[in-house]
Amino acid sequence: MKKNSLLLGLLAAAIALLPSCKKNATTEKTVVSTPPFQVGQTISPGNLSAGSYKGTMTSGNTYTLTGDFTINKGDTVLLQSGVTVCVGAGVTIIVKGVLISLGTQAAPNSFTACGVTKIDQIGNPVTSDPAYSGKWTGINCDTSCTLCELQWTHVEFTGGTFATTEPFVGGTSGGTSFSVLFQNPKGDLIITDSWIYGSVDDCIRIQQGRIYIARNTLEKMGYLGGDGVNAKHGTQGDMCYNLCVGNATNSTKCSDKGSGSFVQCNINMYNNTYIDCGYRQASPSSRGSDIDYEQGGRGLCYNNLIVNCRNGIRIGDGQNSIPMPDTTNTIYTNNYIYSDSVSEVNQFFPVTAGTWTRPNAYIIPSAAQLNLPAGFYSPNSTVNGGDDLAYNDPSLAGVNNPMFVNFPLPEPIPGGQTLSAISSLETGVSVTGSNYDFHLKPGSPAIGAGYVGFSPFQNIPNPVKNDVTNPNFAPTITQPGVDIGCYQSSGTGNAH
Repeated sequence: MKKNSLLLGLLAAAIALLPSCKKNATTEKTVVSTPPFQVGQTISPGNLSAGSYKGTMTSGNTYTLTGDFTINKGDTVLLQSGVTVCVGAGVTIIVKGVLISLGTQAAPNSFTACGVTKIDQIGNPVTSDPAYSGKWTGINCDTSCTLCELQWTHVEFTGGTFATTEPFVGGTSGGTSFSVLFQNPKGDLIITDSWIYGSVDDCIRIQQGRIYIARNTLEKMGYLGGDGVNAKHGTQGDMCYNLCVGNATNSTKCSDKGSGSFVQCNINMYNNTYIDCGYRQASPSSRGSDIDYEQGGRGLCYNNLIVNCRNGIRIGDGQNSIPMPDTTNTIYTNNYIYSDSVSEVNQFFPVTAGTWTRPNAYIIPSAAQLNLPAGFYSPNSTVNGGDDLAYNDPSLAGVNNPMFVNFPLPEPIPGGQTLSAISSLETGVSVTGSNYDFHLKPGSPAIGAGYVGFSPFQNIPNPVKNDVTNPNFAPTITQPGVDIGCYQSSGTGNAH
């Protein structure tokens, strides 16, 4: 017993000399790490030949698609953060089930043509720009896809022509692809905090579905035509806090064209920023460049910042006998438009017959700056040869600078000119590949000029109702911002 007591005493003394494991409540916290979300089996990194896949692409790995990549109905492919998917030439991603890309701000994901170098020089001709070369044929969601979600994800160099007829609705041989296609009226398309770069036709085409497209950078969408985010009949949701740069035609569009459901196209477009859009569109000048409502579509349009775009907000197409939008239920105000050029100022309110944009579209320029006659708000006015013509005042060129943190206005154009000296921008203008910063400086007239008395659509269920029900997949909704544009002085909004 004495021997055992001695041993126990020595053990107690030894334990007393060890560093204490007790936490100091004032200086230490227990941090429990959350494991990366995983669905099903792990998909091994490396080359993936044509075939059907399901499971999880794991963090930090690279996957190379050498043939069409298909997710069957009822199956899910999930990308953890920091995943790179190198898509081979002409390869198509077909989503009949669910695709979820969970990139993060610290470790974004990519679907791209690996090894292709971006050319982002002002004045570079589009014919030599790989952004418009259509390296692969995009993410194509069939009518059975219940969820396509991209968080903090790059999608680049899409728009190739389908070499053969692909096994999904819309994959016709010889047809031009989109960056993302979605077409399930009961499904959800969520694209947040992501980057879409380079397409040949429309970048994001929504035939039907619930959508939330927010806080993204959408650049070089469309070659000589094509829209950025093109929503058709059966589509409802929000397009907000997006930075749209150098796009061919309408950057955000709502059109009730189409059939297949009884749901009217209804899109809220708010707190977006549009820079240098509309100049590659080969059609007449009445074609849009930033915001477009047409063909029975409707929605709320507030707090958008439009800078040096070919046209102003377009309510109605104004050509080719395209039907008007639902003007009774389309509300637009507190938007802000600026241009260096007289020719663009003369299109703040598109003057082609058939457009419906009215003075209340913009809070800047103000009614006083537009110099409107007293009581001049009638859509049938003949003042100055027509109501649209009367709204435009060439003296507004260069007036109302929104005061970006780092972006020159008037813009420098190759050859030493400025935008105000020429009728339109040189083909292929781009503002990336630089240190440009479209946040607003203190004192900007866009700060505090927004309207917040409305609510986002918020039509996507929480948790998202799909084959993988999980509240983490519901989008983070950003409420309307008091500052005009996608960057808020409070630090909210677009985080790019």
